[in-house]
Amino acid sequence: MEIGKKQRDPKKSLSRQVVDSIEEMIMERKLGPGDVLPTEIQISEELQVSKSSVREAIKMLEALGVVEIRRGLCTVISKNPEQGYMNVMLSHFYLNSGNEEDLQNFRYIIESAYTTYAIHQATDNDLAAIREKLENGTLEAEDDILFHGQILQATHNSFMISLGNALNELFRRSIAIAIRDNPEVALHDHESIYQAIVNRDPVAAEKVIAASARQWAASFK
Repeated sequence: MEIGKKQRDPKKSLSRQVVDSIEEMIMERKLGPGDVLPTEIQISEELQVSKSSVREAIKMLEALGVVEIRRGLCTVISKNPEQGYMNVMLSHFYLNSGNEEDLQNFRYIIESAYTTYAIHQATDNDLAAIREKLENGTLEAEDDILFHGQILQATHNSFMISLGNALNELFRRSIAIAIRDNPEVALHDHESIYQAIVNRDPVAAEKVIAASARQWAASFK
């Protein structure tokens, strides 16, 4: 896997190629969350590149949420990959000139997709867990995030769970505003979504989510 012995891709920076090689290393060694990555010196020697290139690559992986750098100790595989999604999406939102309708449609597409998938995948235990989050809710942003997080868990799809949770965290502030302004509507929406999941009715779920997304997007005004 030595980059120094490979034909380098002129379209990619060396640090980007080191990132690709480290990701390949992680998969080959089946490293999981919390596992320690080899040291900069070890990676440098294995890939036949400078330590500065390795250091830059690791910083890129940290920004993407793949690893966590523990200063003065070691670098480990991240236990919180959602942070990577958030970093990327925050950068996009800061630079993008999208409007309220764009955000509304974006959230509707994502939320309706994972809810529909959960409708087809949810077990009886999943339904009970979603119901528990609904009954224990106190109409705050955290309750909304926990409710939708439980729906995400019902998809049993790790990629969907990570992306969905990252989005919910990203929009926590606007969710709080929407709930503060219309708490009864938020609770009714949750109840309706839950019933749609129980009834295995994706059409009903999508109608509720569409209305909820419109109200939520208004909090950005």
